[in-house]
Amino acid sequence: MSFLLKWGAGAVCHQSVIDALVDMKTRESLDEETELTDESKKILSQKVGEDSFVLILSLKGPAAIIESNENAPTDADVMTEEVDLGWKKIGDNFDDPWIKIPIIPKVTKKISKEFTIEILAEDDMMTKFSLKERIKAKVYTSRVIFPLTDLDVSIGDETAKVLLDDLDYSPGKALPVSYTSDFDMLSDESFSRIFFAGMGCVLLAKQEKVFDSKHGPFMVDMPLQDLKLRDKDKYRPYGARIHFSADRLVTAIYDYDKAKEFLPGEVGWAAAKMLARTTAFLLMTAREHLIWTHFLVSNVATREKTIHLPPNHPIRRLLTVFTYGATEVNINAYSTLIPDTCILHRSTALKYKSLKDVFASSFTSSNIYEPFSERKYNPALQKLIDEGKFPYASEGEEYYEIVRKFVKDWLKKSGDAATDAQATAFYNGVKASTKGQAYELPEMSQENAMVNLLSSIIFTVTAYHEIIGHVVDYAILPSKAGFRLNKKDPLHIDLQSFLYTEIISASTSTKMPQLFGFFRNYFSSAGAPSWEREVWNSFQSDLRSQSTKVQEDDAAREVEFKYFDPANFECSVSV
Repeated sequence: MSFLLKWGAGAVCHQSVIDALVDMKTRESLDEETELTDESKKILSQKVGEDSFVLILSLKGPAAIIESNENAPTDADVMTEEVDLGWKKIGDNFDDPWIKIPIIPKVTKKISKEFTIEILAEDDMMTKFSLKERIKAKVYTSRVIFPLTDLDVSIGDETAKVLLDDLDYSPGKALPVSYTSDFDMLSDESFSRIFFAGMGCVLLAKQEKVFDSKHGPFMVDMPLQDLKLRDKDKYRPYGARIHFSADRLVTAIYDYDKAKEFLPGEVGWAAAKMLARTTAFLLMTAREHLIWTHFLVSNVATREKTIHLPPNHPIRRLLTVFTYGATEVNINAYSTLIPDTCILHRSTALKYKSLKDVFASSFTSSNIYEPFSERKYNPALQKLIDEGKFPYASEGEEYYEIVRKFVKDWLKKSGDAATDAQATAFYNGVKASTKGQAYELPEMSQENAMVNLLSSIIFTVTAYHEIIGHVVDYAILPSKAGFRLNKKDPLHIDLQSFLYTEIISASTSTKMPQLFGFFRNYFSSAGAPSWEREVWNSFQSDLRSQSTKVQEDDAAREVEFKYFDPANFECSVSV
């Protein structure tokens, strides 16, 4: 890719010359892939050969992801001595004072009047956002080097399986192995499972009132039909409303663009379900995963604790584990999923302004800091919770309370530092970031305000990130879900978008240290107080007990739900 970096650094060429050179280099890369079958090369060349960018990423991406996972960090890589970003230490002992560095470089992107993404340009334990990386990010989103070429050719599931395996994108390679079973998403029962025992739970939980309808009490509404498309002749508009019966089975789907309701068994029913899956997958990826989890929680927590808290402050000590590598991860997420012509933009059918509109509305609709165990549900959904049939809420609340107990214990041991001027500045920094959101943080003086903030951060980057980030089940076949629908084949994601989806989905599988970890080089190490180890070990004991309970409950359930098993959690977000 060095030739591309040189171009991105300033070479000016005629567009046709650039196109010819990029195409030539891409074809050379394809021909040089000795482990790729001739049939796979033929499919890539004929079906998506016009898009050099998707070809290069498809060929080169898996190896980079696999290598990253083979050398993934563990809990032993989190070290007390390496935490110093934003501050300069005076002395050699743990309790010696730190002096604040006045300016920390940042990367900034204004999304809307209310919402600006601001990321630190350096990570405590990983790397800086170097000039080379900045140039590469510019190259990857350059319409000159990689024009935005929209295609709409589909392939079937069996061909897709062979191609993904050939490219090393299959589960266990670049993609993670799924921990679910019998989840095809095609039957009405399996489709419904997305919303009662899958990532769609986050959408169903937002239904404030019981829907009084012949179609049943449950409804997921996604009115995205007004988003503008790049090519209305090739692609279908988004937007669907899904109805479910009291026994958790889909009963009707309203297609906003067609202004038509589809019922099970009718002509167009399968296509309506595909529209609903695609709309939901795009919405949850952009809103709950990218904006809420990465930028409103992980990034804000990382930035504010670095700016306001010295490395030996108890609250920064607590958050360091849960923001491990977060700056590097969030810069990568920013580069690949936010700008015009980024990978996410290319994978969708949207004009960039409409994608920014999704990001902007994600900010204003956010309730991500609302304490999970204090959230309210409509009576019909609460009935399911009471019956043990909506584990997203019940097991989420149980885990949140375990985290809250851990945070309370930590703050109690912290003494006056839990409410000192630095802690207050940190809290107010995060609070200011929530202004304009659906749920704004209360004043720090409110009872348990700091406890709830820290608990919400930890819950979001561990459990919540798991349910909206473990997407291998949704991305593995073009018949399941994706980021856009084409008009030629309303039952499959087109190959170009499908390959971009695999790239994004595989990147979310890059590994971080497991939450089940001793962190021997961090807690109570290098002079840190001994109580850290005591509190952490108690938390680990509670997590393991909860894991056993979740596994026992899951074995007795009609439909599996493994997303909130702490054994599956990582300590910090991956892309």
